[in-house]
Amino acid sequence: MTINPLQKIETLNDLIIQCDISSVDNFHLQLNKGIKVDKEKNEDKKEKGDKKESEKENKKEKYKLKIDINEFKDIAKNDKFKNCYDFTKKQNYLIEKFASQGYEISKYRFVPFNKIIVGLGQESVREVSMTLHWIYGIPYIPGQAIKGTLSNWIKKEGPYDEEENFKSIFGTENNKGNVIFMDSYPEDWNFKLSLDIMNPHYPEYYTGNIAPADWQNPNPIFFLTLQNVKFRINLIYLEKDVKNLKIGERTLEEWLKEALQYGGVGAKTALGYGKGKLIPAKGD
Repeated sequence: MTINPLQKIETLNDLIIQCDISSVDNFHLQLNKGIKVDKEKNEDKKEKGDKKESEKENKKEKYKLKIDINEFKDIAKNDKFKNCYDFTKKQNYLIEKFASQGYEISKYRFVPFNKIIVGLGQESVREVSMTLHWIYGIPYIPGQAIKGTLSNWIKKEGPYDEEENFKSIFGTENNKGNVIFMDSYPEDWNFKLSLDIMNPHYPEYYTGNIAPADWQNPNPIFFLTLQNVKFRINLIYLEKDVKNLKIGERTLEEWLKEALQYGGVGAKTALGYGKGKLIPAKGD
């Protein structure tokens, strides 16, 4: 990354334009921070009677996002994660520490059937996003997301949330649960980031202006998904025999397998995203 000392830099956008953002190793910075914008004058005119307000608005500069498919394709390269992947090995060290102190551990491999996208609706200037580690930029599934997916699936199947075993595992407002759901990282960095699309055909209807009609132009929205990825899911039991507790005649492992296979984790699960097979890891 080189900077021309003769070229004036006043804003972050000026720096991004001058530098090659694709040379940044951190995918989180590339996706959410390294965004080029075009400056243009705000020429929106106010109605008569708001002359002063209109003059103020016209003096302001409006920023227009400069996003295209090629930008996403340039970002979506596997080698961005190669340098940061060693960080995930730290979790193995923590798990081994828990195991050495006598805590029971359950280790699994989660293999999505097709695509998975976690954090699609997170706040982002791109309107779509992806859950990435805030320091290392690695895609991952937060432990809270796994815990929430599982507890919601159990509640959906019946009034099991009133059972004592459910409360012991997931906790209550006054007591913490006895299971730690660790963040789930990819097993390796040889996964694929692929471009996907949502294509609302009636944008004006969805914004609440007019009824849906065939003459409205579709508004394609591009977003990134993960493919060919395998996640490591680890559960740590803080009390003895919690691993064998049953909720509605099923163990936590049986519930987790069912929740991930038929319910899925992340966004767009109704379309098949985020569903997959849970496999006990060797050596568990």
